[in-house]
Amino acid sequence: MTNPRGPADEPRSLELDLPTGIVPLGFAREGADLFLVGRDRSARWPTQVLRVGEARIRLNGVPTRGAVEMITDPAERSRVLGLFRERYGEPDFERWYARPARVLRVRIGAPPPDFGVVDHYHDWLRAEFDNVAEEYDRHITGNRINRLLRDRSLSELRRAFPGAHRLVEVGCGSGMETLPLLEDGHEIVVVDISSRMLDVVREKARRSGVGERLETVHGTAAQLPSLVDRWGSETFDGGYSTYGALNCEANLVPVADALGRLLRPRARLVAGVYNRYCLFEILGYGLTGRWSRAAGRLRTPIPVGTSRFCVDVFAFSVRDFSRRFGRRFSVERVQGVPVVLPPSDLVAYAERFGTGFERLARWDETVGTRWPFRLFGDHFLMTLRRKEGRPL
Repeated sequence: MTNPRGPADEPRSLELDLPTGIVPLGFAREGADLFLVGRDRSARWPTQVLRVGEARIRLNGVPTRGAVEMITDPAERSRVLGLFRERYGEPDFERWYARPARVLRVRIGAPPPDFGVVDHYHDWLRAEFDNVAEEYDRHITGNRINRLLRDRSLSELRRAFPGAHRLVEVGCGSGMETLPLLEDGHEIVVVDISSRMLDVVREKARRSGVGERLETVHGTAAQLPSLVDRWGSETFDGGYSTYGALNCEANLVPVADALGRLLRPRARLVAGVYNRYCLFEILGYGLTGRWSRAAGRLRTPIPVGTSRFCVDVFAFSVRDFSRRFGRRFSVERVQGVPVVLPPSDLVAYAERFGTGFERLARWDETVGTRWPFRLFGDHFLMTLRRKEGRPL
């Protein structure tokens, strides 16, 4: 990279001081704000500073620090990238900064956000999903295992909710299941932490002509009790949350209680949950001596890198999950998804099967419904029934 342009007194070097070591980075500056670019979504340094909300930095070797936030507004991202183009010139900009995974602002001298642990976690989560909302469909459809997960969950949702129902969805993402169910005739209230994801879902529903059946709520799973205040008890015919939102809550009991109050007696709840015990990882990493990865899901929370998600997450076993929901719900059905096939971050192994993938996927689906294999999928799909009686 060529030397950056700028006044003679402008800092020329920036090093990020992390517990794991020093990371030299390019940067742009505007007043008291520094801007950093993470080119690769798998880079660890952005998640390390976003996790704590603060960056410790050495400018020309002089230590300083500041509060960190992710820039998710497209116009602001574009403006900041313009600062990098001006500082480094067109060739280096195109090589290093033109297509960033994350753009961060460091407010030098500002204290880190004054959040509690859970609130700061959700703030980080909100920014990550706002940041990927526009490309989230490509993330799903571009990965064979992710497509399989969605196909299995949609099949289970259609089995669980025959006919038209009023449903509540927790963590809709970009609407991969929402839209098909709206088109099936359901009315759905969706709750998601990302306002940009909700924008994507509303626009999809509008284009498909089913927008009148959709209502959106900006919030987290932990905020579900507010829906009881808004709609009252026993107002939904069913509910679901697949592959994400429930694994972003350390304490599921309040979530289960809120869903138990929102759903009618005997109503079904379908949950897609990141499993604490994954057979493919236990065997695959164990046989190659990578014991920390084989047991990686036993940590609480599971850190970025081991979890493969953009934030730390909380994994639950089938037993753990059913116990947390047991006061309000009884378990009707469990299936591992997938069991024999690899998780989505190891999709390259699945691609080796070529034309035999579909045959193996059908076998995986059969195996995934049988004990004990249904307990050891990458995720599990659990269908529960709301117990009889008035909610407590």
